[in-house]
Amino acid sequence: MSVSKRKYEEMLEEQSDKELASILGISYDELCQLEWDVDTNESSDGLIYDYIYTFRDDSNLEILKKIQGIDIEGRYVYLQPWESDYYESDYYESEIAWYIESPKQLSVLENHLNSIISLTKIVVDEPTKIDLFVMLHAHVIAAMEEFLSGTFIHEITNSDELMKKLIETDPKIGEKKLTLKDIYKENEKIKTTVAKYLKTTVAKYLNDLTFHRLNKTKEMYKQVLDIDFENIGWFFKAIKVRHHCVHRAGSDKERKRVNITKESIIKLVDDCKELSTLISLEIGK
Repeated sequence: MSVSKRKYEEMLEEQSDKELASILGISYDELCQLEWDVDTNESSDGLIYDYIYTFRDDSNLEILKKIQGIDIEGRYVYLQPWESDYYESDYYESEIAWYIESPKQLSVLENHLNSIISLTKIVVDEPTKIDLFVMLHAHVIAAMEEFLSGTFIHEITNSDELMKKLIETDPKIGEKKLTLKDIYKENEKIKTTVAKYLKTTVAKYLNDLTFHRLNKTKEMYKQVLDIDFENIGWFFKAIKVRHHCVHRAGSDKERKRVNITKESIIKLVDDCKELSTLISLEIGK
């Protein structure tokens, strides 16, 4: 490799690290003191739901505490794909456009959940069955998260009244400052702008395993859509198990296998169907 090419790659890596530091809410110098591994949480067809950054055990604890959204005990943080330049692509734009235009979130979720039930009936040896159930549990949660995110985006971006209500009740978007340049630039695509924000916010609150953040999603649905999830303690627990599934292949921090069975997956599917049906019925009133 030539010196100039190596230098260029080093510059690209430095720029990438600076962007990562900005997303995490720490300085570039602080990031340089850390080491980390990156895993992905993705669907069976390769769609990446989020990146999981896990920092080494000997990382500087004071720096870790500054990272936005980190689970300090587990030393990991979830980052959404759309927080990178990749999701400025046409693919991402078309995905957002689908959320805005399509009212079919419930049928998409039901198709996922029905497929999962079918997969629980596959006859395989015991070790394979354990791994299969680990993947199915994670898939149920990912499908439900996508439903919550997509439904919220669709309803808000297709109602001027609800968009106004969101802006009035959510200080993060309500207090966002726009320059004249921003207004001119965003004028023709305000729905897309709000949709991007909503997808990022809802999905991040759901995926961040500082578990109180799921309460924020409940709050948003209640304040803006007037839909009360009531008791979803089961969902908190399922998300916690999902982390073990995607990050440690179904083992907890003590390397003990989490208890996922055919029955627990069917129960989780039933709970998700009940909640998603409740949401859809409330929206349809």
